[in-house]
Amino acid sequence: MRFTSKKSSASRFGRSRLAVPALLTVAALALAGCSSDDKAEPNNTDGSGSPSGLSLVKDGQLTVCSDMPYKPFEFEENGKTTGFDYDVVSAMAKSMDLSGGAQFDTTPFDGIIPALVAKNCDMIASAMTITEERAKKVNFTDPYFDADQSLLVLKENAEKYATLDSMTGQVIGVQSGTTGETYAEENTPDGATIKKFQTGDEMFPALTSGDIAGALQDLPVNGYRATTAPDKFAVTETFKTGEQYGFAVRLEDTALRDALNDALSTIKDNGTYDEIYTTWFGEKK
Repeated sequence: MRFTSKKSSASRFGRSRLAVPALLTVAALALAGCSSDDKAEPNNTDGSGSPSGLSLVKDGQLTVCSDMPYKPFEFEENGKTTGFDYDVVSAMAKSMDLSGGAQFDTTPFDGIIPALVAKNCDMIASAMTITEERAKKVNFTDPYFDADQSLLVLKENAEKYATLDSMTGQVIGVQSGTTGETYAEENTPDGATIKKFQTGDEMFPALTSGDIAGALQDLPVNGYRATTAPDKFAVTETFKTGEQYGFAVRLEDTALRDALNDALSTIKDNGTYDEIYTTWFGEKK
């Protein structure tokens, strides 16, 4: 269901149908009691600063639980939050007429759903894959990104570790609580060891130091790293898993889910989404 703002049958001044003389009297009193600086309440809000029907942690703002850093989706640069997810959610907040925009709060991925349920935030935006198991705990929006898994190795080892099967006896890094971890555990080569990290960014220095021989995680994340440091890293294998990312809200927050879906549809229709995608990943192929 698309989200639409609801207005009562009365006007923004709360007037009902009156006889003409009475109406003129009320109008005169209203003008006498209002200064030119008074502002009418926005039509799409209930007075709280948030769209009607939405209960937000902070009025007029989307408070977002996100596991940062996780380039290129969400991370901080020069003291400011940036990334693909941040840009998309900020554009959605603007479409929803939220003056406060989006505030991303760093939350460890393995505890991100409990943080949402505890009402520490309004939504999760953290490159989260939609799964049946997670859908029992949260309410997902429509998918906003297609993603697969991949294997990242040092450029100098690209031929040696061209496939996951070639990593027999090696240590493979994964992020705890992710679908990359699940895929690695289900497809571990003989004699290989899985090493878990709390954040995705922790794997890159571990790969550089030789603590792990490869990093198995989402293709756009590994791909971004290989693109920005082509002399250092290489993606050697992609695993087609058909995964899709979704934003998540609490199970009972159907109004917010619908509002987010409407906003996502709007920025896709007006071209904003494609502009953001091109900024971070180049032209769609």
